[in-house]
Amino acid sequence: MDLMYVANKAAIVNEKNEILLVGDAGTHHTEVSRGKLDLPGGRMAKGENPRQGLDREVFEETGIDISKHEVEIIGASNWYIGGDENKEQVTGIFWLVRVQGNQEVILSDEHSFFVWHRIDKTPEWETYSFTDYLLKELRKKFEIQEADPSILGRQGYGLIQLYHGHGKGKTTAALGLAMRAAGAGKKVAIVYFDKGGSAHYSERALLDQIDNIDYFVSGRDRIDEKGRFDFSIIEKDKIEARRGLKIAEDLLSGEYDLVVLDEINSTIALGMLDVIEVIEVIKEKKSSVELILTGRDPHSELLNRAHLVTEMKPQKHYFYSGVKAREGLDY
Repeated sequence: MDLMYVANKAAIVNEKNEILLVGDAGTHHTEVSRGKLDLPGGRMAKGENPRQGLDREVFEETGIDISKHEVEIIGASNWYIGGDENKEQVTGIFWLVRVQGNQEVILSDEHSFFVWHRIDKTPEWETYSFTDYLLKELRKKFEIQEADPSILGRQGYGLIQLYHGHGKGKTTAALGLAMRAAGAGKKVAIVYFDKGGSAHYSERALLDQIDNIDYFVSGRDRIDEKGRFDFSIIEKDKIEARRGLKIAEDLLSGEYDLVVLDEINSTIALGMLDVIEVIEVIKEKKSSVELILTGRDPHSELLNRAHLVTEMKPQKHYFYSGVKAREGLDY
């Protein structure tokens, strides 16, 4: 039977949500491992239980005494010694150790340097696969998103926000953001897709009174005089959608600080626009223009391009209890 080892690895996390990572000195696995970011810890000795092995290894490698700290297991993974699948397998148990205050780190000869690394960032140094695995587990546990390197530290307008989901509040959130931007003296434009007519959108009466918010309407009026909604998609809907997209293209050239494309997601999902033509318009957006996309069922290409994604999920809705849409609250 092939040999297999058990190792305990520590995710030592401080109050800033930084994790202690140590650089492998290459003393055990030759030059192949030198400089790779590792986690403090190692294989258990004979007669030890996992917690004892964890405490001993961490103290030997970092000089930090975690024996009095509360710890919890947050994951497990397998790897091979030296990364060679022909060698012995190691099963790693990963432990979360929360520490407070400054921790003096005294490295053993197994590691040549250490860093306190932000959990949300991708390490700049080469890592072991289990280090990457542990960082992903920590982000999930702490509900921390990985930082987007393309906008890291960016200031000012120019990002893409996307609100979607089957819950109420997508357009409402976008309108609130439009009001906030206008209140800050920014120039705002809203393009309504698939929301023709004027009788069913109470917010427009207020928008008409705000000098630095302009709005543009495309689409048919889908609600008849009896309040019935027309769900059909006809050629006129596609023509109107393309007209709205052309308006959006002009608005994104830089005259406005914030542009809202309301219901653009569902307009694509329902086949009134092709996502490729929408992406082409977004690509030409001036870099200083903040863009808001709303609507159900967003295309994956839009989700990938957005820098902020918020999903509205219905937990309760009075609609299912027979409460009809109310003026000033729902339209």
